[in-house]
Amino acid sequence: MDMDRSTFLAQRRTGIGGSDMAALLGVDQFGRTARDVWEDKIFGRPDDTDSSPDFQRGHYLEPIVRDMYARETGWTVQTPPMQRHLSETWAIANLDGIALPDDGAPGVLEIKTPRMAGFLAMEQGGATHQYLVQIQHYLGVTGLNRAELAVFSAEMWRMIRLPIERDDALIHAMWDIARDFWERYVLTAIPPEADLAGNVNLPPLDPALARLDSPEWTTAAAAWREARAILKDAETYEKHCRAALVTLAQSTGKARVRGAGIALNIDKHGTPRLRDLMEKAA
Repeated sequence: MDMDRSTFLAQRRTGIGGSDMAALLGVDQFGRTARDVWEDKIFGRPDDTDSSPDFQRGHYLEPIVRDMYARETGWTVQTPPMQRHLSETWAIANLDGIALPDDGAPGVLEIKTPRMAGFLAMEQGGATHQYLVQIQHYLGVTGLNRAELAVFSAEMWRMIRLPIERDDALIHAMWDIARDFWERYVLTAIPPEADLAGNVNLPPLDPALARLDSPEWTTAAAAWREARAILKDAETYEKHCRAALVTLAQSTGKARVRGAGIALNIDKHGTPRLRDLMEKAA
């Protein structure tokens, strides 16, 4: 981020962002509420988040993940300045990136760097409601139709990518609440009521992990385990037979031995190399 932190926070106060939207709808994982958002906009957020471990984690890992995402996809990733909707001017978005595929439409890139428990939860359960709300807000602000959530685990040094499509009905419902909040409470400096999200039905989460317990799956799983066991036994037997051939070849005192369609050469480092000549002929 090119601007300093105080300028960034000042810009955030000029509208409703993605993390604000999650708080307004009561799905913020850190427990932020509509009242907290209101206090941020009216009084300014105390600049004490920079020292938190989670903030520092995200701050340092975000450019690494952005570069990793660009290399994995082969796409160009831009980091635009703060975005503001042309007509709904209260709606703003601070994006981690805009992904530009060579042969497709651009999309929002959102980066998350949770601790291991959070990473594993999203690897199995998909994006949380907080992140879905945040990304749908960004799609509304930018007018784009697709996004991808890049979730990175520093502990495992692994990234998963969760695609998210635009949901116009959800954006409309969220923005009705956010617009009312901005006009009724922020512009008038009147504190909001506790609950603002009663009229928004968030879609069910779409797990990234599918569970199969059908008889066909169970049968195929058992067959796969049996095949792996057979392969393991075969590998053990192959090593035993190979050792016997090497021992017999070494007993000749020669570096090159042939017989029964098998060739064994011992290189200058003493490493035996076996070849099945019948396999080559086939």
